[in-house]
Amino acid sequence: MTSTAYKLWSDSWSFLLRKPKSNIEVTESELALTNGTSLIWDKAAERLGSSHEEILQGYSAMPVDLAVAHLQSDEYGLSKEEVDARTNLVGPNILSTKKPLAWWQILLSILPNPFNVLLVVIAVISIAAPPPQWSTFTLLIIMVVLSCGVRFWQEYKSSIAAIKLQNSVTTNVRVRRQVQGTSTEEVVNEKTLVPGDVLFVDPGDAIPADCLLLEAHNLSISQSSLTGESEPQRKSAIVAVDKTSNELFDLENIILMGTSAISGSGLALVLRTGDNAFLATIMKQLNKKRPLNSFQRGIRNVSFMMIGFMIIMVPIVLGISGKVTGNWQQAALFAVSVAVGLVPEMLPAIVNANLARGAFVLAKKDAIVKRLDAIQNVGGMSVLCSDKTGTLTMDEITLRHHLDPFENVDQEVFSLGYINAFHQSGKENSIDHAIISHALADDKLNTGEKFGEIPFTFESRRSSCIIKADNGALKLICKGAFEEVLSLCSRVRLHGQVLHLDDERRKAMSKIAGEFNNDGYRVILVATRTISAFQIEDEDGIPLLDVNMIAEGFLTFLDPPKPDAKESIARLKELGVDVRVLTGDNLAVAMKACRSLELFKHGEVDEDNVHAITGSDLARLEGDEYDKVVKRCKIFAKLTPSQKGEVIMSLKKQDNVVGMLGDGINDCVALRFADVGISVDTGANVAKECADVILTRKELSIICEAVIIGRLTYGNTIKYIKMVASSNFGNVFSILIASCWLPYDPMTALQLLIQNLLYDFSQGAIPWDHMDPEFLANPQRWKVKDILKFILILGPTSSTIDMMTFCLDWFFYGVRSKGDAELIKLAHTHWFLEGLLTQTIIVHLLRTAKVPLFQSNASKALLISTMCIGAIGVSLPFIPPLAHAFGFVRPKNTFLGFLAAEILFYCVEVQAVKMIYIKLFKSWL
Repeated sequence: MTSTAYKLWSDSWSFLLRKPKSNIEVTESELALTNGTSLIWDKAAERLGSSHEEILQGYSAMPVDLAVAHLQSDEYGLSKEEVDARTNLVGPNILSTKKPLAWWQILLSILPNPFNVLLVVIAVISIAAPPPQWSTFTLLIIMVVLSCGVRFWQEYKSSIAAIKLQNSVTTNVRVRRQVQGTSTEEVVNEKTLVPGDVLFVDPGDAIPADCLLLEAHNLSISQSSLTGESEPQRKSAIVAVDKTSNELFDLENIILMGTSAISGSGLALVLRTGDNAFLATIMKQLNKKRPLNSFQRGIRNVSFMMIGFMIIMVPIVLGISGKVTGNWQQAALFAVSVAVGLVPEMLPAIVNANLARGAFVLAKKDAIVKRLDAIQNVGGMSVLCSDKTGTLTMDEITLRHHLDPFENVDQEVFSLGYINAFHQSGKENSIDHAIISHALADDKLNTGEKFGEIPFTFESRRSSCIIKADNGALKLICKGAFEEVLSLCSRVRLHGQVLHLDDERRKAMSKIAGEFNNDGYRVILVATRTISAFQIEDEDGIPLLDVNMIAEGFLTFLDPPKPDAKESIARLKELGVDVRVLTGDNLAVAMKACRSLELFKHGEVDEDNVHAITGSDLARLEGDEYDKVVKRCKIFAKLTPSQKGEVIMSLKKQDNVVGMLGDGINDCVALRFADVGISVDTGANVAKECADVILTRKELSIICEAVIIGRLTYGNTIKYIKMVASSNFGNVFSILIASCWLPYDPMTALQLLIQNLLYDFSQGAIPWDHMDPEFLANPQRWKVKDILKFILILGPTSSTIDMMTFCLDWFFYGVRSKGDAELIKLAHTHWFLEGLLTQTIIVHLLRTAKVPLFQSNASKALLISTMCIGAIGVSLPFIPPLAHAFGFVRPKNTFLGFLAAEILFYCVEVQAVKMIYIKLFKSWL
């Protein structure tokens, strides 16, 4: 960098940030990397502690020529060599959120699952306690690997699908580039933009970088994706000399990545790209650690419960077994087996198989599940917060009324509005599109010959066209915001007569417009004026002609709800999901949309009570008062992105499982804070990155189906946990009793592990089981107290049958001492068979709150799996090699009769306990 260039760079940098230039340090390597350019300003900005807002505000106040010189650019663009050099420094114009996680990052995020950690700890203990039990260790590690494998594969596939969805559309932009000293216009991929590029801004363009406007012609930019404001903002190339303290979104000569051009055109200097853009600051906030969601809290609490059981039961079993048998080494081994027996080895695999199957089913219904936890969180959702525009509504304004000043339908008012819209130059805006789309194919509308135009501006808030009518007269037709156009009218057309527009008539028209506004309609006034030919001869005088006009009538517009929104909201209410609206739009528009969707009953919500509130009013509340208002409110209007996140956190704090449905950048914070974030495939890439579920069809009915699938997934998961945990606790409880009574261990460690494993495998088909409709009708969530209650009641219930078997062995078969090895093997075999068969058969009683076989049946998959595992377990003692390996002997023939009677008794007992349990606690699973 030459001394002159460096001085220019340093002086402009000091001007930009109002910082002493002596604080700026530049390394030789950075100078070499920039190929003689001054793009080290990003690095210097970080060293000086300047924020993105400060830098952009500084550029906004900088004269255009100084800004161009600061970036060592040129109004005619950069050369290809310079673009390559700058790309090497700042990288491609891509937000890092578009980059998929590497496979090893996904794997590392899966491994710390509490259940996996618990199994690994027990596996380590099994080989640490002498003698090492390598079979137990191997089995537990296999379970962890299977569990992680299922989850990794599903999440990796979902991640790749989501990234492909985000990157399916590539965008090209027009720029100026210098080729051999000559400025040319080129069309390039937006990813190749670098700071210093000169960019053309055309109507409909998505702004690909943070830019400073060099030129602007009637340019309006929609910032709704960043702010939630539906109204676009006027932009100009005026230098904001005294506005360095203004809000970033209010700077007229700065346009930001993520916004879009609605109308007009411009020429812009690219300032910041990729991860240096302002949009990336939002991404950095979103990269912070997410709060635990409902599923994660439930898994953590269940894990703690399992650990608690082990901490209590294992020392008791160790002490009693060691004292009774006198063999403390064998007692320690048995205590470790009890710890293994308490924990369902296949729990992680079953949970992840459940989640994977739910994701597979949702994929068929056009929903990509990026994070498997989201499946159960959708099922547990008690509150769904939704953005309005584009999610509940079509985000497509439609014409609803064309009325004369007396509120009578008037086709002539529509015709005038149509002619005005038809003759507008430039890109068709949403109002003009709505008017033109409203015309029927057989409408014979004479649009006349255009003689002149007064284009729309944000200052005037109206547009006019001058046409030549059939009689040769020239007519000016104006349409625009009601207040502005009315102020320029001196007459009004009533029933074909033109009358003076006095104060009384003005008030009457204003009242009509106000009523429409209160109902959420946008009101446009149409006015006309007859002019003479000489008045349009001077083109400079045309913008002054839209005065002293005749008010013709109203056009009203509304963003209609999605076709399936009303039915879907009603369905969600039936499912016990409370729908709330969080929007950046104004309160009247939000309330109108919610009324049409029947989100609340007539008279339930109005602006004067706390069921509807604006962001500014919400900001005045604190503490408990804030939470109370959030709890009661149905509609939140004019919210900032951070306020949406605060509302989500308040609802979660009040013991709700909260979902968020949104598709804009302003929804990202809320999507991240929610228990489950839901976006759509047409939403902003950033929103899709923050979401847990992406709908590939923009239909709310998919959410209703996802809720059912989520509850089914949760139901099958909790069914497995309750059945296995209660069964395992019953076994340990029986072992505890046996240790106090029997002079021998009731089962060997290997036999206990085999029984546990076979039982777990019998329930491997649970993800394909059904749930009762009554269970699916209400939100479901993890409740450790319910699980604990279930375990403590059903566990000892199963021990009654174990006690019968112990009594049979003691009194009928005479197994009373540890001296006869064959008799002890017989006792082991008897309890193994009884325990395995009662556990597998009882699945069909515990899986439903109804009477099995008569009121509710298991799926074929579960029926087959339990029958097969039962048959395998029974066959083990009858196959000599396997019996010898596992320490079994052939059971007594008489015991088979006793076993059948025990199973029948146990079924009756459990059904009776279940009925009492449901009567006392009003729930089952």
